[in-house]
Amino acid sequence: MTEIKDLEILFKMGKITRREFLARVSVLGLTAALSPTLFATSAHASAPKKGGRFRMALRGGSTADALDPANMSDDYMINFKNQLRNCLVEIDHKFNPVPELAESWEATPDAVKWVFKLRKGVEFHNGKTLDAEDVIYSINYHRGKDSKSAAKGQLAPVTEIKADGKYTVIFTLKSGNADFPFIMSDHYLTISPAGTKGADWEKGIGTGGYILESFEPGVRGFTKRNPYYWKVDPEGNQLPYVDSIEVPRDPGTEANLIKLIAGEFDF
Repeated sequence: MTEIKDLEILFKMGKITRREFLARVSVLGLTAALSPTLFATSAHASAPKKGGRFRMALRGGSTADALDPANMSDDYMINFKNQLRNCLVEIDHKFNPVPELAESWEATPDAVKWVFKLRKGVEFHNGKTLDAEDVIYSINYHRGKDSKSAAKGQLAPVTEIKADGKYTVIFTLKSGNADFPFIMSDHYLTISPAGTKGADWEKGIGTGGYILESFEPGVRGFTKRNPYYWKVDPEGNQLPYVDSIEVPRDPGTEANLIKLIAGEFDF
């Protein structure tokens, strides 16, 4: 998608402003392809701007939406996933798998067994410390016999998931798969506290950079900055920069594009 890449380069070089970038992307209909961390990671290293509320109108969303990771399928809900929760693995700007909640991983020569070492000291929004049981529970949630998760098929090759101590998780596959880390980056496969079920999903508890304040399906959602977030930018500044995010649903009307250009929305 060369158009958006060209615009990202211009933005990172400071040739266009954030508002100009977003307006052009909206006109092209490419907002779904944006990285949710673009503005966090492309800020000038010398003086990242912090604070404020970011207003981000996104298409998609419905009154049937829920924060259950098994059902977060459209752009609107994937955005909430990116704010609230993390995966074991993420994909970098070169489309390579890199560690997220996993600190590292290695496979046996036949790529049948995969050993993931977890980051230590990562906390969920409720104060619980991330451990192997959370990972096992979260991935198994999509593998259950009665699971209706869209990720169930991707996990069909997994025959066993077990802990080796508090911060190591071992996956065993039916056959070798050198691309298994890519699967662990899938947006459905976020990590939540072990035991999360039913109405608990709607609390949005995760390890992400933002904490859920309120969520009205099909209308809007509000999140606030996680002061204990574990990620930093390349210069060592704690992420995220923005204090809070408002995400109203954008029905795709011309009026909303006008509001964006006028500054009523930031995205």
